[in-house]
Order: sequence, then C-alpha cells, then structure tokens
Amino acid sequence: GSVLLDGTDLAKLSESRLTAVRGQNIGFVFQSFNLIPTLTALENVETALVPLGVKAADRRNRAAEALDSVGLGERLGHLPSELSGGQQQRVAIARALVKRPKVLLADEPTGNLDESMRDEIVDLLEGLCEEHGLTFVMVTHDSAVARRAPRLATIRKGRITVKENRPVG
Repeated sequence: GSVLLDGTDLAKLSESRLTAVRGQNIGFVFQSFNLIPTLTALENVETALVPLGVKAADRRNRAAEALDSVGLGERLGHLPSELSGGQQQRVAIARALVKRPKVLLADEPTGNLDESMRDEIVDLLEGLCEEHGLTFVMVTHDSAVARRAPRLATIRKGRITVKENRPVG
C-alpha cells in the first residue's frame, strides 16, 4: 500500500526528506510518555521545537501555551517525577502538539492510566484534534477506547478490516 500526506507518497521520499516530513507534520504520543526525567514539563515540551529551529523565546512561549491547553499551565517547572501518570501523559500530548502537526499518532496513549484518567485523556485528545483540525490515528487494545472512534481499523490474522463506527459518548 501507500501512505499519502498532502498528496505526497511517503514511501517514495528519501530518508532525509521523510525525517523532515515527520518532524514538521506528525506528532507522536506514546504509552510510556517518553519524558526526559531531568527536564521540567516546559523543557520537555520545548524539545520538540529544537529540531525545527524555533528560537528559544518562541519555544518557551509555545511550550507554555501547549501545556496550558492541556491543563498544566501551573505545572511548567515540575519534573516528570513530580507529576501523576495522567499529568505526564498531558505533557507528552503538549509535546506532540506544540509543533502544530497535521497528524497526531498515538500508540496506546491510555495504556498506563486508570479508567477515569483514560477517559479524561481520550476526551482531551479528541477535543484538541477537533479544535486544531488534526488527523488523529490511535492504536489501542482497549475496546472501550476503540468504540469511541468514528472509524475503526482492526487487524486479525494479517488482514485489515475498516468500518465506520458509531462513537460512544
């Protein structure tokens, strides 16, 4: 198959061009948060902007805005160890969104969270993606999360099935 982003077949790009497209157009949210333990929430979010050449003052402002958008405007100076699992995932979401991507990819973003925090994070992701007009692709094994998706792709025995889904909630 092929993957098109803005009409460009990603499989036909050189490795360096593909890296540039990923850096500029795709935000990633992981199950394990992947925060740097010695950096504050603000610094962790800023790291996504460094490869894009964003100047320091603008990085700080954009990172602070992104953290505020996920409800962590008061936790900018906190280290990951000083944050709950849900707060750490919010930092990871802010880091993914701060570069203003076109696509947000989330790999089991609620896998390390309890049920109520899971629902809160999915609500947040859905709201932010709608607000920013992002394409949102999430991998999950959690059927409660999967039922919320408007389109569901399932892989069984090497076969992909795609169906329209009536979201719950």
